[in-house]
Amino acid sequence: MSELQSDSTLLNATDGLSAAGPSATQRVVYVMEVADRPGIMHAIAAVFAHRGLSMQALVADAHRTPPRILVVFDGTPRQCRLVEQVLARLHDVHRIRSLAADAPEVRAFAVCHDKGGAALPELIGVSAQQLGDTWLLSGSYVAVDAALAQLRAADRIDEVSRSLVAL
Repeated sequence: MSELQSDSTLLNATDGLSAAGPSATQRVVYVMEVADRPGIMHAIAAVFAHRGLSMQALVADAHRTPPRILVVFDGTPRQCRLVEQVLARLHDVHRIRSLAADAPEVRAFAVCHDKGGAALPELIGVSAQQLGDTWLLSGSYVAVDAALAQLRAADRIDEVSRSLVAL
């Protein structure tokens, strides 16, 4: 059985309500400590697929002990609660934390190709470093996501590679 962690930064997935109401979606990051076994990524992905939920990001960190898998997705409080319960029952998931996407311990990094032009617009909450025509953006997950959307809307970037970590 998985140990569910309790923390003030964790989402209250059991109340079934968010500030916006029971049917409003929220972006959630699940941080799971898992067994290093073949098929665990497939089992986790299947939980989301069987519920019609799309994962925004799926990152495995096998260099940690124990290995961790991070999943970002949008769901209603009810969907979050149900998915968390099913994930917690998977044999190879040892612990799961539910974090809001804007939690301070959720960080993102993006490497993108600049199409050229004037200097980048101001990107709020994001550190940007330029190496030739490549940009490295870092900051909170929400800030990097917003910066990428802003740069795409301005048709400034292509070939984006993004990753995230949770402390």
